Amino acid sequence: MKTHPSPVHRTNRLHLALLCFVATLISTTANRAATPTSIPDGTSNTILIGEGNGSRFDNKSTGALGDVVVDADKSLDLPTDGILHFKSLKVLPDKTLSFNRNALNTPVYILSQGEVAIAGIINVSGNQSANDTLTGGVGGPGGFDGGKPGFGEESPGAGYGPGGGLGGNTDSHSKGGAGSGSYSTVSPAWNNPNKGAAYGSKLLIPLIGGSGGGGTTGTPGKGGGGGGAVLVSSNTRILLTGKILSFGGPGNGAGGNVGSGGAVRLLAPLVAGTGEINVNTQNDWAGHGRIRVDTLDRSQLRLNFLPLDSLSVGANMFVFPPSVTRLDVIEVAGNAIPLGSGPVTLQLPFGSDPNRTVKIQATGWNRMVPIQVVLTPDSGVPTVFKALIDNRLLADGSVRGISGSTVSVPVVFPVNTLVTIHCWNVPSTEGAIKVP
Repeated sequence: MKTHPSPVHRTNRLHLALLCFVATLISTTANRAATPTSIPDGTSNTILIGEGNGSRFDNKSTGALGDVVVDADKSLDLPTDGILHFKSLKVLPDKTLSFNRNALNTPVYILSQGEVAIAGIINVSGNQSANDTLTGGVGGPGGFDGGKPGFGEESPGAGYGPGGGLGGNTDSHSKGGAGSGSYSTVSPAWNNPNKGAAYGSKLLIPLIGGSGGGGTTGTPGKGGGGGGAVLVSSNTRILLTGKILSFGGPGNGAGGNVGSGGAVRLLAPLVAGTGEINVNTQNDWAGHGRIRVDTLDRSQLRLNFLPLDSLSVGANMFVFPPSVTRLDVIEVAGNAIPLGSGPVTLQLPFGSDPNRTVKIQATGWNRMVPIQVVLTPDSGVPTVFKALIDNRLLADGSVRGISGSTVSVPVVFPVNTLVTIHCWNVPSTEGAIKVP
């Protein structure tokens, strides 16, 4: 399949290496025409809501990519928003379609006007880190990386993501062993307390991938990457006789520091076939991922869901919810962060005060929002700082603030190491991030 490279996403670079993580990202870019069966240089305008409501379902695919047939193994560069607009899509038997992460590490959104027929494989799995790298396994698109190794006095790093496993030694059966990533479940394997916590919604709204396993001491000592996240949507029918895979990546250096499985969501008026959706992990050594099927007609739904406890089925006939909620990191240590500019990483100058603030903006929640600001260092244990953001409606029906409510959260940065900053909502009924 003929492709053209996607544009390079340029992030703002401050001397502190600051980037911004957006908890729920919806991005719209300029529309560009594309030759059929090719990947365009740019991305297309996207209307966020495709609704059924008893009428003809419309996922708002522009069809810009045309009628695409994957007749050879292909790895596509994702556009900035992660959305691919097809007229129709076929993946032929024994062929694999995979994706290269974009700068914002968004999930993959496959939107098709016509049928999506998958006889081969769509793969968004997490990865095992190579022996010649100093980083953890790379997560699939929309998933999170594994933890980095520790050397000498430098402790191993935790896996990234809401369910990232903590770093530890190479004996995963011991109390200090590196932990596995979690998602819909926490793995029962390995008797140690360093596994990540379960998180997320069975509705897969928002769509988010799996979390990484913790790093270990020594070489190679790297955690597995979490499985990625993919939505496949057709305005007519999804026919799956092949496989959609979002495995957790194996660890490298210990048995139990595996990344969790990722997320797969199917959305079409009719979902049919006898194929397989798999969000499992190596030997069940990490948490399972999540599978969601939203359809109006289940009469031909004969798929093999692995594992079955990851599945939920419903009829939420939209790609993105009508009300989009966001948590944005907008300032770190006095430095403004542009909205939508990517994950946030920071290393304080040597000898500087570690007591800083992180400013979070909440938009679209219309309620009090409990949050956790999580600082994950390359070396050592993550630290968690809890706060509340008042994003309730005012008496006149308007939302507090012009563009959402904010809160400045006092934090203490780990010193002499690069730190990744995330902010998560803490649901009242589902697992919050484990506080070490």
